[in-house]
Amino acid sequence: MKQKTMRQSSALKKTRVNSLGFMLIPLLMASCHARIHEIADLLEKRDKCLDYLRKHKVDVGLVCSNLSICIYPCEGESFDKIQINQTRDDPSFGTVSQNLTVGVHKIVVVAHNGDKNPTMTNPESIAFSSNTQLKTTDTFCWAGQVNVTQATGTVSVNLTRATAMFRLRLSDLAIPDQVNELQFAYKGGSAAVNPFTLEGTTKSNQKESFVVTDHSSKVFEVFTFPRYEEKNGVRSLSQLEITVTAIDIYGNAVKERVLTDVPVTRNRITECSGEFFAGGVLEYTNIGFGGMQVEQDWAGTDPYVLGQ
Repeated sequence: MKQKTMRQSSALKKTRVNSLGFMLIPLLMASCHARIHEIADLLEKRDKCLDYLRKHKVDVGLVCSNLSICIYPCEGESFDKIQINQTRDDPSFGTVSQNLTVGVHKIVVVAHNGDKNPTMTNPESIAFSSNTQLKTTDTFCWAGQVNVTQATGTVSVNLTRATAMFRLRLSDLAIPDQVNELQFAYKGGSAAVNPFTLEGTTKSNQKESFVVTDHSSKVFEVFTFPRYEEKNGVRSLSQLEITVTAIDIYGNAVKERVLTDVPVTRNRITECSGEFFAGGVLEYTNIGFGGMQVEQDWAGTDPYVLGQ
């Protein structure tokens, strides 16, 4: 287990990040006088319930590759926040143990799939870097104030998805051969989230790029933290403006579409389908210039007399 601790107190307390476990719901048994089809209906409902729970509650390691837990000091304490980061390769992934002083601590847990840990300086605005290959990914959060006592022991954590997804599903037969990359530049969402409210906290310009290695690829997905805006006293979810650009191997934009007023909602997928490359793409080729020559000799001299 990897962890960073500025200073620890002497009271040993354990904080455990449980997997996204599921809770079994007890079922009422039918009486012996129930009809056969009533029993069958009950069993069918039970199976559907269990299927739902299995589907929607899974181990965090099946969904996320990185985990960060941040513990903020009690009022008046001098030590800095404690941030512990784990990757799926860690044997203790999903379980954290930490020394804490007795008292109320603000704790934030973030599970994600990025290649860089989030900045957790502000517990109410967890920010992801824009200078990484994977920027805003599917992200889950838990936040709360824990009253640590001598008998606290283990705290169960059930993380909630904080992101919305935009999915582009191509109906084109194939991506044109000259396309090397698809770029998504979008604004209106956020690259930072308040884990207590699960709302985006900053107005961000986000960008994700996908190198096209398989030209039969059909689906491309990007994520954002939905944010609210208030206009004329009305608070509503901000919509996205998404520019999708196809880039060739020379770095030229060969096709571009701008999608406006795209609605996004936390824990929901907005799917856009259609022929992106309808009408074809611009074609560029590489040409060179060589064998350059110049005239070395002047053509002549023209006299000019300096006047008095």
